[in-house]
Amino acid sequence: MKFKVFIFLFILQLTYGQKTENNNLVKFNHDIRVNAIIPSNFGANFLAEANDGKLGIGTNFSFLRIHNFKLGAGYDYIPYSTTDITKAGNIDGAHYHTAYGNISYEIKILEKLNIEPYFGIGDVRLKFSSSDKSFGKQTGNNIRIGFNTDYQLAKRLSVFLGLCYLHSNLDINTSPEFVSFYDNAKLIQLNIGLKIH
Repeated sequence: MKFKVFIFLFILQLTYGQKTENNNLVKFNHDIRVNAIIPSNFGANFLAEANDGKLGIGTNFSFLRIHNFKLGAGYDYIPYSTTDITKAGNIDGAHYHTAYGNISYEIKILEKLNIEPYFGIGDVRLKFSSSDKSFGKQTGNNIRIGFNTDYQLAKRLSVFLGLCYLHSNLDINTSPEFVSFYDNAKLIQLNIGLKIH
């Protein structure tokens, strides 16, 4: 899935390359975001009920712009520690990895203040470990919807604060009565970071 998303984005960029030179309808964009993630899981699922989310990191690169719409790709990493081994198993924790593509729309509020809502889809890998040993993984996909609020500090630097809802569907092979507990994850992310533009 991750490879397919990046191939799609690359082909789209090549498709619009000629228009960029002629009429500036489509432009190469170079916004890079780097941020800390404060996760808050909720719902009746094992990540919310049997794990504690720690401070994560994320990055996003918007590389194509059509008017105020921006096309981008990103990566998030969030570590978890196990709080209930009866529900999560006898492991120390899990590592949540997601690579995604997204579309955002930039709205100028004030001279130095923008709001940028976005929507994205991605690929998920949830890796389990204990004492630095791997105990398998779950894969799946997710959708995300959220916004970032950017405040410009300098010509090419902004600070931002964002909120994101993330819903993941995970592949699982277990007894039917346990599937709904292990096949999904719901998450609100608070994102704080820097944007280079």
